[in-house]
This record gives sequence, structure tokens and C-alpha cells, in this order.
Amino acid sequence: MWADFGMNWQAWPMLTIACDDRDFTEWHGGARHILIWAALVDTDEVRAAVESAREHWAGVLLPRYERQPHITVRYGGPVPREGAVPMDPLYTDERVAADRATIEALRLSPFDVRIGGWSTFEMVPYLHAEAPELGLTAGALGEDLLRPYVPHVTIGHYAVEAPLAEMSALGAGWSWPEAVVRIERLSLLRYDAADIAGPLTVVDEVPLTPGV
Repeated sequence: MWADFGMNWQAWPMLTIACDDRDFTEWHGGARHILIWAALVDTDEVRAAVESAREHWAGVLLPRYERQPHITVRYGGPVPREGAVPMDPLYTDERVAADRATIEALRLSPFDVRIGGWSTFEMVPYLHAEAPELGLTAGALGEDLLRPYVPHVTIGHYAVEAPLAEMSALGAGWSWPEAVVRIERLSLLRYDAADIAGPLTVVDEVPLTPGV
């Protein structure tokens, strides 16, 4: 099932994008927090997979990535703050409430996510995640950025600019057993806008009701 991940590098851009571990003030414009909707998959099995992958990719990643394993279904945006002028639209209380109502209206039951194999974006390698409910939720919330929605668990940020063919060759030497995680809630998560790799805090949750 996962054989194609990490190998089809010819379809990717040619180089990774090196990230800096710094405060991107030009992006957040003084906003203190960013909000996202996500499925937390912070289990022993997934943490072990991420840690193993980080060790394998250690020579090409930023040394720090403190965010708990999660699968984003909606990038919300910066929380309003007096005087803040972020590049992204503010994620106001009204927008938060509307997105929560959209999730509730889906009436999802708890579901399983399969996590295994790897692939990469230009800035981060990731573990692939699969469950139809993830795409359904992302579509309902309008998570339609510059590329098709790809549910994933981030491994870390690239620290180097390197040919993606090299990343493919590196990834070919790594494997980990597939994990299955039961999702019983979708969470509104917050992270510090000034910290590219800082931890997540749960702000709100939408429980998924069995049999609905």
C-alpha cells in the first residue's frame, strides 16, 4: 500500500527548502498564537515512528520539533491581537464558531486512521495518514490551499537545501510498522506564532459520537 511513498521524487520540485528556527515576525506580524483544527494521534506507536524517522533524517532536519503528532484538517490562522498585522487572515471567534459548527454538522462517528510510509513536501518530510473522514472534514472546512489536501504527520523541518532525489534515497533506508489510531474527537489546537517547532495546546474539542 505504501510502496510509492518516498520513491516518486521525479514528480516533486527538485530541491528541499531549508527552514530557520527563528521568529518569523514578518509572517505573524505580532500575533501571539495560531489556531488549527486537527486529529491528535499522539500515541506511543506514532511517537516512536516519528522519533525513529527523525533519527534517520537527523542530518537534514532542524534538530528541534516539539509538536505532538497530529493531522491537520484546517489551518485556522492567527488569533486577533491588538496591533497585530499578520500576513494571514485573522481567525476570529466568529470563524472558529462557524468551523466548529461545520464539524458538528458532519456528525462523524469515531474512525480509524492508518499511519505508515513516508513522503515529503518541499519543507518537511512526513508520515502518510489515511482515513476518508479526514478528507471529508478538510473539504467541508475549505482546506483548499495551493495543493490537494494530503493528510499527514510531520516528521520535522528540513535544515538543508538538497535534491529531493537524495531525500528519496535516504528515505528508502527507513521503514516502520504501520500504526492504526482511533480518532474520537477533533481538536482546536494552538501554537505560539513565534516558535516554528513549538508544542501544541488543546483549546477546544468536538467529540465524535458513536452511532450517529
